[in-house]
Order: sequence, then structure tokens, then C-alpha cells
Amino acid sequence: MRINNNLMAINTHRQMGIVDNAIGKAMERLSSGLRINRGSDDAAGLAISEKMRAQIRGLNQASRNAQDAISLIQTAEGALSETQAILQRMRELSVQSSNDTYVERDREEIQKEINQLTEEIDRIANTTEFNTIQLLNREVKVEESSPSANLTEEEIIISNLKKWWLAEAEKLVKEGYGIESQNIDMEVIMFDDPDHPAAALVRAEFTVDGTNNVGTPGLTGGGSNLTLEINLAHSRPVDENTDGGSPPQYVSRVMAHEMVHAVMMTTMNFQDLGIWFNEGTAEFIHGADERLMNNIYANSGAISVPMSEAEKNTGLQAVIDAIGNGNDSDWNSTSLDYSAAYVAVRYLDWQIRQDDHMVNPNAGIAGDSDGIKVLMKYLADDDSRTIDDGLTHLHQEGLISFNNHSGWIDAFKTDVDHFDALETHTGIQLDFNVVDGRFVAEDTGSIFGSSITGDEHLTEEAILPQAGGVDAPELEQPLLGFNIIWPEGMETDEEEADDGAKKEAALVFQIGANAGQSMKIELANMTAEALGITKDGDTLDITDHQKASQVISIVDNAIELVSGERSKLGAFQNRLEHTIANLDNASENLLAAESRIRDVDMAKTMMELARQNILKQASMAMLSQANQRPRTVLQLLS
Repeated sequence: MRINNNLMAINTHRQMGIVDNAIGKAMERLSSGLRINRGSDDAAGLAISEKMRAQIRGLNQASRNAQDAISLIQTAEGALSETQAILQRMRELSVQSSNDTYVERDREEIQKEINQLTEEIDRIANTTEFNTIQLLNREVKVEESSPSANLTEEEIIISNLKKWWLAEAEKLVKEGYGIESQNIDMEVIMFDDPDHPAAALVRAEFTVDGTNNVGTPGLTGGGSNLTLEINLAHSRPVDENTDGGSPPQYVSRVMAHEMVHAVMMTTMNFQDLGIWFNEGTAEFIHGADERLMNNIYANSGAISVPMSEAEKNTGLQAVIDAIGNGNDSDWNSTSLDYSAAYVAVRYLDWQIRQDDHMVNPNAGIAGDSDGIKVLMKYLADDDSRTIDDGLTHLHQEGLISFNNHSGWIDAFKTDVDHFDALETHTGIQLDFNVVDGRFVAEDTGSIFGSSITGDEHLTEEAILPQAGGVDAPELEQPLLGFNIIWPEGMETDEEEADDGAKKEAALVFQIGANAGQSMKIELANMTAEALGITKDGDTLDITDHQKASQVISIVDNAIELVSGERSKLGAFQNRLEHTIANLDNASENLLAAESRIRDVDMAKTMMELARQNILKQASMAMLSQANQRPRTVLQLLS
């Protein structure tokens, strides 16, 4: 027998400690009435219980909110009840005054009561309040600023895209080039990067297989995943009433430029047409004479205006040289490159329109007044055609003197190598006028404003008028050939702006435990003027038979308006009473569920406490016995 460690006593002591803890928990639960007093009691149960408690308290408050709403409605409806009583009296007086048994003096006395009753209708409407909230005179006060005054810059841009930027751009491309897309998805993406040079760009994914472009089915031009990416850093509108930016780079013009790319990507062999052609046609749609003038001046060596002829030629030569051999490797995405591409396309357009450069002058073909449109339609008819194919076709039709790309480059550089030749052989009319430190042109150089057609010169405002679509309706799908996928959370239609303006007139009641669980009540204006009882401050006139008869109809209309409003308020009250019943029922059931999780079962816990108390007494007795047992070893000494 060993006496240094009394294992029986140690075990009994440990068991007694367990019993003590159980007794402590049972007593804590019985004293608090809760099964869960801390997270360690039931971690998952505590989380569920707290969520339920939040819902229960929310439901109870929502029920009180609904009761308060009913009180508000009853206040308004009670006031309208008195207004209706006044109107009934006014109608009675009108009928009385319509009778010619009354003389003028009698009707004047009746008129006095009509005037006082009218004032009382206004007083009731203006002073009926619930918790200082006016109930019957809640006029909508719309600010005179733009409906989009509270919209973000992104939303303003989206709004203008929906109104007219995209639709007008698509229209220009169809009218100018005769090409259009067919039911192609295009996603609008917004980004903000001051270091990115572009205000907007259209992208499409192309898969290259050998020498052929293989695109996704449905995109006839070979491009897939079409996106219109708009750089907010360069596209922020001056205000919502303009086309954004400053001349000549209005956002509307940028959209026209990018729309040319979008349509070409989906209808042509875009990658094999050459960057100069793709960018030149995009510039030509809206015109770029101002850019061209600035590039000529910047590369002329001139220090003042007017420039000499030699200086003009020097600047022009720099523009022409930027075209290089017309290869994509020659393209550096500079302003000079864009000007060169623009001049080249205008030169090609002029060549097609003219009749003095035909290969066969005796063929009876006198050029084609559609100009570059002829080439664009030919390329769109078969999306495998290259620029060489197009030029060869034009040559065979007798419209141009060169039959391939290299021949075109040579002809362009030979013809347009002096400033006078530029104006003669492209139709460009450049007048170096300086306004506010920049060159401006009377004619933008757009395909729609080219002077060689004999038409009137068109300015940038005439082609894409500033603020031209401000009053246009917003359309979720403004394009005919594209399905636009808008950025999420960019609801910018005018209805949203109107809703914002009406917030003052509408009352919103929170009738649920969670966000968004509310109902809106719009209280009508019940002043005498709103009811038609007064007009421009004048009260109803019943001073003769005819006027009194007219007043009867006016008062009837007012009674109908008040009856309709009272009926509406009654419907709201009935709805709220059902709402309260539902909220109370939900709260009761949720409380019962939460109680089963959180509250203690008193009887069961008392049973457990009694059991633990018995175990405690037994363990104490056993501990006493265990402590006495080592003493038996002393008997061995005797």
C-alpha cells in the first residue's frame, strides 16, 4: 500500500470539482432564466439567437412604425373629413345662390361665407401636421437645375450615351459609309486613367490562325467580345448640357470615331485593312481639319500666322511623311499619324468622286458621288476582303488610277506634296484662323461637310451639335446594330431623377425588420388651389345665377378629389393593419423559436441541480472515506 499519493482521494476530489461546476452552471441558468449566458455555453446557438433577437426587435419596432403610420394617416384623413364637410357646405351654398329668388345683396352675404370656407380649407391644408410634418400641403419642389444635377460624372456620361451620343454616331456611320452591324453585343466599360492617351476606345478580340482571322460566330468581321471603353479622365463633361470636353474633342465626336471602329470590326476584315485606313475613316466621319492645321503649323517652323507658302509646305510634308509606306509598322499613334491618315482617306474619297482621274475616260463613268462609301460597302459585303482587294475593285470600276496599296501610296505622295495640292486634291479648305490660341476651321473636313460635293460647309456644331440630344429620352438600347451591356449600378434614366425630386412629397414607412422593407405613401396637395376652389388667389364667385351654377361643378370635382384621397388613405390604413398583424405574428413565432434556443428549461435544470447536489454530498462522503483509508496501514505496526 502506498500513502504518498492517495489516488482514491484525488479521483473523488476531481469528480467533486466536476459536480461543483455543473451545480454552478445550473444555478446560473436558474437565476438568469437563460440556457446561454456566454458564448462558451453554446457558440452556434448564441450566434443564431442574437440574429433572431435583432429580427424580433426589428419586427416589434416595425409594428410600432406601422401603428405610427396609421396615426399619421388618421390625422390626415380626419382633416380631410372636415375639408369634405366644408365642401359639402360650399356646394349647398352654391345651389342656394343659383336660385334667382335671391337678390344681389343676398348673394353677397352667401359669398362672404364661401370666402371664409375657402380660407378654412387652406388653413386646414397648411396647418394639419403630425410630429411637425405637413400632411396636406406637400408640393413637389423641383429645382430648376438639370434633372441629372445629382448624378455622378459616370452617370452623366451613361445618360448622354443613352440619349444620343451612341445613336447619333451609329446614324452618321450608316449615312456616311453605308455600313451597319447586326445584333452584336457591346459592353460599356468605364475607367479613370489620366496617363492613358485615349478618351475612348473600342476593343475586340481576334484569333489569328495562319493568315486568317478567326472570330466568334455571330461577329461577321471576325471580332469577338466587343467593348466600348471610356476613359473618365478625358471624357468628363463640362456640364450635363454639353457634349463633354472642349472643341474639337467633344465626347460626341469621340463616340462617332469609335463607332466607325465598332462597325468595321464587326463587318469587315478589320485587321488586314491597315491602321491608316481604320483611323483615317474614323477621323473622316466627323472631320479633323483643326488637328491637321495644328500639325502643319507645329511642323512648319513658323513662329507666327500667317505662314508663308514654304512654311505651309514644310509642315504638310511632315504630315505626309508620317504615312510612311502605309504599313502598320509605320504607325506611332501620334497626332501627326492621325492627321496623315485623315488626309490620306480624304484624298482617296476625292479620287473616287472625281472624273478626271479615270483609267478609261471613254468608258462613260463619271466618278461616284458616294466617294469612300463605295469602298466601305464593298469591303463590308465580304469580310475576307483586304484593302488591296478594295483598291483593285475601284480601279476595275474606273474610279481610281492605282490598283493596289503601294500604287495608292505613290499616287498620294506625288499628288499631295504641296499645300495648294492638298487643298485641290482632297477638297480640304484650310484657313489658318486663330481663336483662343488654337486654329479653327470653317469646315471640319467631315465626310458630310466636304466642299467638293458642292454642298455648304459644315461646322463641327452642324455635324454633331453641342447639346444636341439633351432633351432626348434615355433608351436602354439606343442602337439598332448593337446590344449594349451597361455597367452595373448605372441607372441614370430621367425617372430616377424624377423620383429624387418627389422624395419631399412622399412619405416612406419602414414596415419591416430589414433594409428595403418599406412602403411609400404620397399625400396629395389639398389646398384650395389644388382642389380648384381658387385660381390665382381668387375665390369662387357665386354672385349671379350663371357663376353659381358653374361653382357647383367645380365643388363637385373638389369633393371627388377629396373623396379619392380619403379612399386612398383608408386603403393605406387597412393595408397597415394587416401589416401590423403579420409583423406581430412573425415576431411571436420568432420569439418562440429564439426562446427554445436561448431560454432555460427550468424543470429540467432543477432536476439536474437536484441530481448534482446528491452527487456532491456523496462525493464529499467518499472523499472523507478516501482520506481515512491510508490510516489502516498503521495496523501493520502492531
